[in-house]
Amino acid sequence: MGRRQPRLHPRAGAARPPGLKLYDDAEEDIDPITFEVIRHSLWNANEEHGSIIANLSVSPISLETRDFQTAIISAEGEILFFGPYLQYLAGFMDMVAKFIIERRGEDIRPGDMWLVNDPWIGTAHQPDVNLMCPVFQDGELFCWVANNVHQNDIGGTVPGSFCTNAQDIYYDPVVIPPVRIVKNDEIDVDIESFYRRQSRTPINLALDLRACIAGNHAARQRIYTLIERYGARTVKGVMNGILDASESAFTALLDTIPDGEWSERCYHEVAVTGDRGTYRIELHLKKQGRSITFTNEGTDPEVGAINLPFAALRGTTLAAINVLMLAEQMGVIGGAARQVSYEPVPGTLTCPNYGVAVSPAGIYSTELSMAMSNAVLSKMLLCSSDEAVRDKALSTTPAQWHIHIHAGVNQRGAYYVGPMLDAIIGTTGATRSADGTFANGVWWIPEGRGPNVETYERDWPILYLYRGEDQDSGGAGRFRGGNGGRLAYIPYKGEVAVGVYSAEGVPKTAGLFGGNPGSVGATTLLRGSDVVARLAAGELPGSAAEIEGTVEPVQNKGVALPVDHDAVLEWNWGGSAGYGDPLTRDPARVGADVAAGSVGVASASDTYGVIASEAGEVDAAATEARRAELRTARLRAAGSGDEAGPLDLELPAGAVVIGEDIWVNADDDAYCCAHCGRRTGALSGGHPKEELLVHQHAMEEIGPRFVDPAAFVDDPMVWREYFCPGCATRLATEVARPDDPPFVEIRLDR
Repeated sequence: MGRRQPRLHPRAGAARPPGLKLYDDAEEDIDPITFEVIRHSLWNANEEHGSIIANLSVSPISLETRDFQTAIISAEGEILFFGPYLQYLAGFMDMVAKFIIERRGEDIRPGDMWLVNDPWIGTAHQPDVNLMCPVFQDGELFCWVANNVHQNDIGGTVPGSFCTNAQDIYYDPVVIPPVRIVKNDEIDVDIESFYRRQSRTPINLALDLRACIAGNHAARQRIYTLIERYGARTVKGVMNGILDASESAFTALLDTIPDGEWSERCYHEVAVTGDRGTYRIELHLKKQGRSITFTNEGTDPEVGAINLPFAALRGTTLAAINVLMLAEQMGVIGGAARQVSYEPVPGTLTCPNYGVAVSPAGIYSTELSMAMSNAVLSKMLLCSSDEAVRDKALSTTPAQWHIHIHAGVNQRGAYYVGPMLDAIIGTTGATRSADGTFANGVWWIPEGRGPNVETYERDWPILYLYRGEDQDSGGAGRFRGGNGGRLAYIPYKGEVAVGVYSAEGVPKTAGLFGGNPGSVGATTLLRGSDVVARLAAGELPGSAAEIEGTVEPVQNKGVALPVDHDAVLEWNWGGSAGYGDPLTRDPARVGADVAAGSVGVASASDTYGVIASEAGEVDAAATEARRAELRTARLRAAGSGDEAGPLDLELPAGAVVIGEDIWVNADDDAYCCAHCGRRTGALSGGHPKEELLVHQHAMEEIGPRFVDPAAFVDDPMVWREYFCPGCATRLATEVARPDDPPFVEIRLDR
């Protein structure tokens, strides 16, 4: 198979052909009130664009859960506005616009819309389909309005188009480079026929296409209305001004952060159906002055069906910058993007060459990249000298999109594809001053909405048994990550086969500064259950443990599971990661968690060192003794015979601290524990973890929601805890292979 290198980040200016003219006449002196009115009007046009898609779509993906995105892009191809929907889908639309300008510029006409789902031009995977609409003024390209909508089924070997069995791209859904599916505001029926022919649900696909066209029409008309009222030069001037403001806000934030490098490493598992391997993913963020660079150096070569197109890697990094760092800019990310560059390594898992399978990326690889982008940016933010900037840091949310996708014949005799998007109910990460929360959405899908149980039961042949918070699934920490959820369902009056389902053993939602990872995704399949009889008797079980039946093991990215009428399927969406050492958490908070049912009594004692009753009453003396016991046990497990010292360091005025845990002691050229002052590494040429004690042990010992990865993979995997040798505070954690050296997460320039 021939290989072509991926198209990397767009050049500074698209090489447009002479037949295409760009409108670049802009007013520079605009009064502040007019500026703000136009700025907010553009934002509203982008928001209305999304509302129209949601209101006109028939797919529950768009109609209910908002798995789509809208954008306004400048004529030159800079991102003006991200919409408030699934963020990373806008982070590559500028790449698509520039590609069309460069390759098809003389063919761009008013009334066109270009359909693109080619991951090597600009999308996360084939089901995420761009529809690009140029906006012309006086015969010149003024800007673009665009949307990217996840389609319920666009072909490929697995219903729902996440082809976990794909050996290469030819098992995946068809790849469509830019094609004009709308010409002179009319759908090209030949192109649409080709597009529909790929899908198992072609009517849904056609109706959702029309929703996307309507959204573009509305956004384009709103911009024409602004031009008519204020003049093209003024509107263009505001577009230029908001991009410049975005750049200024970003560079001002960077000015508060020292130069350095921040990194994250995770392990993918199971590259394709039947595989049992593990695969390393790395992401590094380097800051120099007022610019940052991302690289995936250290990532394993492309393999199987877990590859992530470079466009998606870029999209996740820009999405994280947009929400975590520049929320005040209302989605204007293009100015900041001027200061962001990439040095990807082609042929790797997160920058694959053309020809490999990528369709499962939207469940596995894109969410992992989103979490890793979250992690490296948050580590950088926690090095800022500005408290307001440090407060923007957030522990990671689930690094896999936990899901079930089933298909078959529904209760009305019609074929259906049913993606269960309950995970969008969500969980949020911890900050340096607050816990994460269950059922508070997903931060990188601000307008995402949890699905309605009754809607799923109406459209698909299933019945829910329960859906709710999953105790102890959030990562423990000084501030804990929000719990995830757990649900169960049964087939009802139809045929159900589950083709895609969550089942993993290697934690990927990494904690920050000693926090625990978020829980993994799991599926329990019970055959021959007694649930139908129990329902008939008026009993409603609340967990799989209450149901009699035979547990059938399921394998990560395994074959489709036909589900009989007496079967039960239970699955979860994982919790977010924790922030800081759990033994430094306020015992009263742990007691409140136990009383609320978010944390179990055993976890309170084993993980937090807090002795509490079921009602949440904390025994202060027993807790103090338990925590002392656990600190001593940490040092013994890591091979030290010393006693744990007190956590009573008073930092000098103006001390530079990473998070709340690492003191940058420049006078001694050292990183030190901020709790006791013990040296943890050399500032010059070293890193904060190099002199910490290490305890390496089994993954299932993290907590009750973790399992032995050997059920899914052949490579041994371990969990590492890094302790201060003085006070035994846990300052870092990592998932690793047994022979991996300590991973360098932070290295500041001296």
